[in-house]
Amino acid sequence: MGRVGWWFWLGVATVAVGVAGALAQVEWFARNLTPLGWTGVILAADGLLAARGRSWLVRQPRELLLAALVSIPSWLLFEFYNRPRFWRAGGPELWWHYQGLPPWPERGLGYAWAFATITPALLLLTELVRGSLRHVPKGKGGHIPAEVAWVLILAGFPLAFLPLAWPSPYFAADVWLAWPLLLEGVNFLLGNPCLLRDFERGDRSRFLALLAAGALCGLIWESLNYFAWARWVYTVPFAGHIKVFEMPILGYLGFLPFAVAVFDLWVFLRALLPLRPQAWGLTEN
Repeated sequence: MGRVGWWFWLGVATVAVGVAGALAQVEWFARNLTPLGWTGVILAADGLLAARGRSWLVRQPRELLLAALVSIPSWLLFEFYNRPRFWRAGGPELWWHYQGLPPWPERGLGYAWAFATITPALLLLTELVRGSLRHVPKGKGGHIPAEVAWVLILAGFPLAFLPLAWPSPYFAADVWLAWPLLLEGVNFLLGNPCLLRDFERGDRSRFLALLAAGALCGLIWESLNYFAWARWVYTVPFAGHIKVFEMPILGYLGFLPFAVAVFDLWVFLRALLPLRPQAWGLTEN
């Protein structure tokens, strides 16, 4: 174990200054707390990975940049579901809506900055957690037939289609479950890295790390959002009044499949880009 990267301390300071500025009601910090805080989390997580020789900034900066670029359309997919007016004549947001946003074009820049942090943060925190799971015993593994992937695709497709055909606040869970199922099957059939291939080797570490990183990210996201001026609030029918920060308590379960969806979207979209994927950060460790 080596030293943490110096940018770890920069990341910690970025989060601390952002939170302090927001609590002091300094407008810029309060308005941009979520993307600023997540930029700090990314720097801090990568600085910790540097102690293991796994820093994306040092070893694969191109992959970190591409993860940020891929992150924007990845999150816009879920924004598309949340706003039926994108494909229908009208209608409010179904599950969350934003408050305290600045005017355009500042709003657009804030959206892009915030959305660009999602995939890098989840991937880096997953990598960090996974490094501590090396002693998790491996299973027997074994060949997984293509039919399993097709079952996942056939299960995921109606879940993905139903909220588009019949927009409803009751279908939030469908969206979070649909895309991990769909893309796990697609990535497996395309020969891309995926959890099914991990399971063939008896390796459960990435799956467990994704779940843990999803839960951790959920708590960080919602805590930063709680103190931000530009923030989102939820309008869901399931125990919506029982909240931790702004998130209804049951909503935290959604961060677990969401983490898998982010990983699968990253792999799928990264494989479509013309530059050859670099091994570290995408394929096996």
